[in-house]
Amino acid sequence: MKRILILLCFTCCLGCSSKKESQSKTSKPNVLFIIVDDLRTELNTYGDNQIISPNIDALASQGLQFNRAYCQVPVCGASRASLLSGLRPTRERFLKYNSSVDEDAPGIVVLPQIFKENGYYTISNGKVFHIKNDSEERSWSEPIWQPEYINGRKYLDPDSENYIGGIRNRGPFFESPDVPDNAYPDGQILDKSIADLKRLSKKDQPFFLTVGFTKPHLPFYAPKKYWDLYNRDSIEIAQNKSLPENTPASLIGSEEIKFYHGKNIEYNSDEFHRTARHGYYACISYTDALIGHLLSTLDSLNLRDNTIVVLIGDHGWNLGELNFWSKHNTMHNSMNAPLIVNAPGYLKNKKSEALVEFLDIYPTLCDLANIKLPSHLAGKSFVPLLKNPVTEWKHSAFSRYETGDAVITERYTLTHYLTDSLEEYMLYDLEKDPQENINVVDKKEYEEIANQMKELLKEGYPSK
Repeated sequence: MKRILILLCFTCCLGCSSKKESQSKTSKPNVLFIIVDDLRTELNTYGDNQIISPNIDALASQGLQFNRAYCQVPVCGASRASLLSGLRPTRERFLKYNSSVDEDAPGIVVLPQIFKENGYYTISNGKVFHIKNDSEERSWSEPIWQPEYINGRKYLDPDSENYIGGIRNRGPFFESPDVPDNAYPDGQILDKSIADLKRLSKKDQPFFLTVGFTKPHLPFYAPKKYWDLYNRDSIEIAQNKSLPENTPASLIGSEEIKFYHGKNIEYNSDEFHRTARHGYYACISYTDALIGHLLSTLDSLNLRDNTIVVLIGDHGWNLGELNFWSKHNTMHNSMNAPLIVNAPGYLKNKKSEALVEFLDIYPTLCDLANIKLPSHLAGKSFVPLLKNPVTEWKHSAFSRYETGDAVITERYTLTHYLTDSLEEYMLYDLEKDPQENINVVDKKEYEEIANQMKELLKEGYPSK
């Protein structure tokens, strides 16, 4: 399928100079890159019928949805540093939530930088790099913009003042005040991004606009109308609330939800699970509505036909499965995250089961914009999948968190934990055990598979 973008112009009232101006604006596709914090594949379009996410679902129907996309580090800062630099994480770089490219890979050409160097006007709104000024001067055409309280810890319900506590002495882990969308930071990010789109539509220059929404990241704060979309009593909760059988000592999860006050709800009770899921779902519906307004603005400005839209969750999340309320490990729910790509001239309303890595986003966007790839990239452009979603593709993907290196194949995930004093493995059969309740690495019938997976892992992390 051709990758040429064609502009249809009215000719009756336009002079030659206007035609040239229009053609110059559309000689390269714009890019709208939407990053959603802590968004797992808990969406209608991914097969979960509890979620109300019509705008993300519509975006998926307008492009290609990847069902098997994996982050390289299941924590926000390191995941973003890896995908925006195009570098694979190691035990020496991209380790923590506050990882930065400037600190771990100084001088590397990052994704927005290469677009800027190729004539794009680049803007960062909201949470893009985790460290606000990471790679700032070389990446963006104007200063990075973030609202106050970018991490979303500002509470707006007056009653929340009565619930200060938790491990980090913060407010409650959820609230639902009757406030407008832009009372919270994400609504302000939307307002800024809409204003920017209106400015950018008038520029004789393609744009690379990155919009980072923080919800559904904890705490679960969203306007009341999004909570009202759900009946809490009917929300289904995790059925596997205990650690897997044969759990290695190295498998842990953060106590992120305990950073906040629990509002006197017994932790890990059914009430706690339903309340937390209700909050997560309300936050998804809130962010979904904001994304809908962003995309409708793109349409109203007649920009959609020449704009590549990419939407990702920066990593997955656990909603009480295995008693985890976080990412911070190499369980499948932590590594697998949404990836939707709407590229003009390519297939629409398709889904792919191909294994792709977030590292592949950088070379793919360069490929779509006809930008020469820098030599340091570890990923692979998945443009062939945008043409044919069942194209023969990667047979494995790789992720890691702290002491654990993981490899994912069509059927299995294996993690190798290695410290100075301990070596452990986890192996899960996603076909027989999709919820990862049994670590089968020591079972005789999986011995050959375990050995094959260990060899694959050495390919992904050859220095280990």
